[in-house]
Amino acid sequence: MSARYSILTRHCACWLWLLATGLLCGCATTKIPEDALRLPESTLDVRSIQTRTFAAPSEITILAATIALLQDMEYNIDRIEKPLGVITASKVSDADSEAEKTRLIMLDLLCVIGSMGASSCGALATAQDEQHITLTMVVLPSLARSDEYVTRITVQRVIFDKEDRIKVLERIDDAETYQQIFDNLSKALFIQVNESD
Repeated sequence: MSARYSILTRHCACWLWLLATGLLCGCATTKIPEDALRLPESTLDVRSIQTRTFAAPSEITILAATIALLQDMEYNIDRIEKPLGVITASKVSDADSEAEKTRLIMLDLLCVIGSMGASSCGALATAQDEQHITLTMVVLPSLARSDEYVTRITVQRVIFDKEDRIKVLERIDDAETYQQIFDNLSKALFIQVNESD
């Protein structure tokens, strides 16, 4: 019994030592950099590209115009959260590039020639195949005026290769893309407001 007792005592002592060491290490102070919680300037630039203010009778009017616009742009509406003013839509489109295909076919041909006709390198399998685009829009009442709503749109895309591997994962920050969406939304909102009158 004393052998069992001494093993149990050693295990408890070991666990207590580990617990004490963990607590003391967790209390060590590290200096947090001053700019750790500060957003970079580029974040504000991107946010200004993604945001517009619209005058509309209600948030629902903007949501309805957005749904019509996204369907015209061949997006599938994935989720609508009316109380929160959020719409999420997505679409799958072709991401093939003729220049990329030509370059990869030439690379495959060089591999076949270099390996005396044994086989290709499979370079064409790494070509871009399709892209999954996700668009999220949030509509909030403006703090400046009661009849205006702030609208923010974000667009992300994932590009897959011929073997369904992710090739590119990125946020779209192109100002022209957002400008075109907001111009079309403005037109759709005009139509939506005039149809309801």
